[in-house]
Amino acid sequence: MKSSIIEKMGYEADDKVVITHIDDIASSHSANVASFECLDFGVAKCGSIISVSSWLMEVAKIFKQNKDYDLGVHLTLTSEYDTYRWRPLSTNDQDSGLFDTEGYLWRTSQEATAKIKPHTAELEMRAQIDIAINNGIDITHIDSHMGTVLFPKYIQNYLNLSKEYRIPAFFPRVPKKQLNKFIIMNDIEIDNYPFIDHLRFGSLELEDDKIKFYCDMINSLKPGLTHFLFHPAKLSPELKAIKHTPVERNQDYEAFTNLSLKNYVESLDIHLIGYRDIRKFIRESL
Repeated sequence: MKSSIIEKMGYEADDKVVITHIDDIASSHSANVASFECLDFGVAKCGSIISVSSWLMEVAKIFKQNKDYDLGVHLTLTSEYDTYRWRPLSTNDQDSGLFDTEGYLWRTSQEATAKIKPHTAELEMRAQIDIAINNGIDITHIDSHMGTVLFPKYIQNYLNLSKEYRIPAFFPRVPKKQLNKFIIMNDIEIDNYPFIDHLRFGSLELEDDKIKFYCDMINSLKPGLTHFLFHPAKLSPELKAIKHTPVERNQDYEAFTNLSLKNYVESLDIHLIGYRDIRKFIRESL
């Protein structure tokens, strides 16, 4: 039986190793403020940036002041908000299939996957990685906004970029039904590939007590490698203008900067890591 990635990294097979991950960094100034406060607080270990957003430049400035931040690229083929939209970076050719009729990335994954060809998607993913790197960010991994690049037609392109840039790609080993029909390829076996054993989503709903909600969720984690994602953003006029229900993201921010949650997590027998740890292992093992 092959050793798991966590065993190869020096953990035991029954250890609970958890990647605490912030999604949607750079989606707004409000998300940036909250995300870096969460990273500084310490329960969150890493996150990924939406590099099609103009708020990427704020992230680049922050990163230059602290290059220990563990940041990946949240590869984006969709732009789901009503009045706050993103355009692709790789082309302005309407025939590319990357644009909707309004001139922006598609609102849904279903529309995007119906219209965007794999080669075109790879060019756009590459452009999103390159703009982050070219602005001085040391990218530690790639993952997917709304799961779009995990659809079957883009998997090979996604993994090609992971190999080319020598960075891990978020890739869960869980039943397909748990990811709303996103593709999970359990039959792929790659030496030292960091398959995610368990995927846990933070709540995008209002909770009566979100600190207890997350404490309970973290306490229930199983042995293996878990990708634990959440979406912090600080409540502000900007966030209210972007989202009709912004308070749930502010609750994430408040929970992951709360000392009670931090103390509880530290009391558990779990290991918190970021993708920089996995990237280091992969690069050293090649």
